[in-house]
Order: sequence, then structure tokens, then C-alpha cells
Amino acid sequence: MTGERDPYERRFDAGTVLAALAAMIAVLMSIWYVALMAQEGGRPVAWFTGGLVGCAVLLAYGMVRTARRRGTALAIAGVVLIVLGYLALLSIGLPILVAGVLAVIAAAVTRR
Repeated sequence: MTGERDPYERRFDAGTVLAALAAMIAVLMSIWYVALMAQEGGRPVAWFTGGLVGCAVLLAYGMVRTARRRGTALAIAGVVLIVLGYLALLSIGLPILVAGVLAVIAAAVTRR
């Protein structure tokens, strides 16, 4: 029975679900931020947009249960999202803060 998966093995754990929620929030907020800036006639700040997209990539990596340094990737994304959310707290920061907290919790519950 080598190479066969256990039919009762979970495909998702709590870290995966929390990372997926945080990634969805990060992607949606980056889209919303770019659309909001376009509506107001301004240009989105590259480092802020890059931070959101970079965190979404780290969270997507952290969703993989077998990924090496999964918890580290989730923790880094969480801390960066918390900082970005704090910086944008007066406009779009609250959902970003929530995503950061979810990512930190996901990092705490992962085993790898």
C-alpha cells in the first residue's frame, strides 16, 4: 500500500483554511485599492500594491500543507499585512488588518 493516500486524511487543515481566507482578502483589497485610486484619478502606490500582492503569494504558498517553511511564510505575510493595514487604517486598512491576524493565527496552528 505504498504510495496510496489514506482516504481519511484531511485535505485541508485549519492553517490552510485561514490562509485561504487571508489570501482572498488580500487579493480583493489589492483590486479594490487599484480601482479606488483609478476612480479618484490617482495612481496606486507601488510598494503598497506590491506588498499586498506579495503577501497573497506567500499566503498561497502557505496553503500547501507539505510546503517547507510554511509557518514562516504565513507569519511573514501576517506581519506585513498587519503593518500595511495599520498604515491604511483610515481608508481600507481594517480588512487588511483582519487578513494579517488570520495569517498570524494560521502560522501559529501549522506544524511545518
